[in-house]
Amino acid sequence: MSRIRLDIKLKLFSIIFFIGIPFLIIAIAITYFTGSRDLKATIGSRFKETAEQTASKTSFFVERELQKLQTLSAAPKLINYIKGDSSGLLSMLNQFMANNKDEYKRILITDNKGRVAASTDNKEKGSFKDKDWWKGASNGTANIGDFYTTYGSYTSTGSVEYFADIAVPIIDGKSKEIVGVIKGTLSGEWLTITVVNTWIGQSGHTMLITDDGSVAVCPLELAEGDKDIHKISDSVMKNLLPHKSGWRIAEDNGHGAKDAIVGFAAIEFSKISKLGKWEWFIFVTQDPAETYAPLYSTLWSIFIFGLILTGVFSAVVYAAAYEIAKPIAKLKKGADIIAGGNLDISLPVSSDDETGQLTRSFNQMVAVIRKMNKEWDNTFNSITDLVVIYDKDYKIIKANKAFAKRFNTTPDKLIGRECSEIFPKQDMSWGICSYVKTMETKDVFQEEVYDPNTGGSLMVTVSPLLDENGEFIGAVLVAKDITEYKKLQAQLLHTEKLAAVGELASGVAHELNNPLCGIMGFTELLLQKEQDKNKKDIFAKMFRESLRAQKIIQNLLYFVRASKEEKTPIEVNKLILDTLELKEHEFRTGGINVINKFTESLPKINGNFAQLQQVILNILNNAQMAILADNKDKKEMVIKTGLKTNNDKGSGEQPFASIVEILIKDNGTGIPPEHLSKIFNPFFTTKEPGKGTGLGLSISYSIIKEHNGKIYAVSKLGEGAAFHIELPAII
Repeated sequence: MSRIRLDIKLKLFSIIFFIGIPFLIIAIAITYFTGSRDLKATIGSRFKETAEQTASKTSFFVERELQKLQTLSAAPKLINYIKGDSSGLLSMLNQFMANNKDEYKRILITDNKGRVAASTDNKEKGSFKDKDWWKGASNGTANIGDFYTTYGSYTSTGSVEYFADIAVPIIDGKSKEIVGVIKGTLSGEWLTITVVNTWIGQSGHTMLITDDGSVAVCPLELAEGDKDIHKISDSVMKNLLPHKSGWRIAEDNGHGAKDAIVGFAAIEFSKISKLGKWEWFIFVTQDPAETYAPLYSTLWSIFIFGLILTGVFSAVVYAAAYEIAKPIAKLKKGADIIAGGNLDISLPVSSDDETGQLTRSFNQMVAVIRKMNKEWDNTFNSITDLVVIYDKDYKIIKANKAFAKRFNTTPDKLIGRECSEIFPKQDMSWGICSYVKTMETKDVFQEEVYDPNTGGSLMVTVSPLLDENGEFIGAVLVAKDITEYKKLQAQLLHTEKLAAVGELASGVAHELNNPLCGIMGFTELLLQKEQDKNKKDIFAKMFRESLRAQKIIQNLLYFVRASKEEKTPIEVNKLILDTLELKEHEFRTGGINVINKFTESLPKINGNFAQLQQVILNILNNAQMAILADNKDKKEMVIKTGLKTNNDKGSGEQPFASIVEILIKDNGTGIPPEHLSKIFNPFFTTKEPGKGTGLGLSISYSIIKEHNGKIYAVSKLGEGAAFHIELPAII
């Protein structure tokens, strides 16, 4: 066993270590190269911006000196000296030099022939008419030439000092003629101190260079041996010249440094012409050691952190490998226990050793059991009856979806809860009592109970769960909704009763009709023979009452036959009157006053007389019960008929031009608002058991719908109800 533990431990350690370390090295490398790239871009952008600002500043200062010379050239006194006695020129130039000794190295004035009129440098003599600067200025254009140097001229920092000449024409303000030229020689050291003296860190600085790589202005003090290398190489300049500004990594920076970051920007003038072949640039550079110091510091930090992380990583991997290998002996035993029923664990197969073989066996076993369990769950949840399994402590072990849905939850949320938490106290009879009886008797118990959640009936069957010793360990409760079954059973019973009553009524009607015909015949003979007025009135009344009784019998026979004849034209007013005759005695004995408000000459409707009479009779019966239940002194029922136009299609395909409307209104108890939308539903009734099936209005609704009509009720509780029937008139 120790050998197995060692092999797995080393294998796990090796895999994790040799996979993790390369990723660590790659991460460090990516961090370094990304950081290096971003740092170079940031520094390069900063150097470029510094170069652009310094170039703009240089242009500004040079053009400012141009303005000074132009101001001097326009002085009337100076023009007079040139045109007349020039003895005062030198004094005037010396005064100008005294005021601008840092900016200028020397000042020279020539006449319009190029001959020296005065100079602060006594070495400058003769004629300069062949010089480019003089030619440009004598043509009226101010100009500046290339930087140049003279042998043995150095700045205070030890660099070779460069100079640049600015030349401006001297124009007579009156005659507008060019009478001479002023040339000022700018000091490169002044530019160094005033303009280009910009530092970045310890070694970063700006230089003014020409496009041949010569360094004209540099603030850095050079050692004696560095003067020869103070020049930008041709390859670097070739890379810079096509661009106005930018930054690069240069192979040299004019100070002997390799791979230095440099920024550059061209110096451009707007008020002065540039003479010569060289362009001027501002060149920004820094010692690479200082530039890359933050990157080297970061790299060392990452390297040290990587070493620490590698050590920690190795220690953690070694400890994890040891801990994973240690419980291998327990894995088989644990797998056997899990195979006994615990299906919540699934192990990945990661090797071919003992652990891998054991894992494969375990996964195959669990897969089979899980499949069987899933099939059983599907079957269990497909049962539409309410099914729940309890343990002996009244706690739910399992419930199907139908049971959970009844209580607005899900099966998994029911597991572990006691049944007393699920069933409200008023429902405990079917949730608990049946369970208790089954637990006591260890036998199947069945009972019918009322379900307050739906208002229906449930058939609850509780079967005991027994262990191998016959001890009670739980129960299975199955609740079947038998509401519809009971309603159908009641409907069937009611139908059978109606059939029996109809058959009885038919027989009685026939038996009464025969003697009634004899009575009517004899009464009619007596009326013909009797001369006495009083007796004749009595016989006439007997005949009328017999005739009315005969009509009632005919209506009763017509109604109980449940006629299936085809639809015929029907007068609505007559339909209502014939139906009222069936209820006349009940209304009279109940004290109900019926008020008829019929519209005469109504168009006929097309319908089944018996079916429509059944509808009217159902509504009259309901109105009668509502009026009598209210116990009002005034018991009243109003029946109205009328005609209205309507473009609705009803239940048919064609719109009806005219609608015959029947209104039956009572002053009874009224219909509660919560019941008003349900009164036409099958089996809906508020009557006591045995006094109604809930089918009357439902059947009435179906009959009216078959006649392409509408039926609806309007009611306010305590103020009675009004039933509206609308039927299409025959056009």
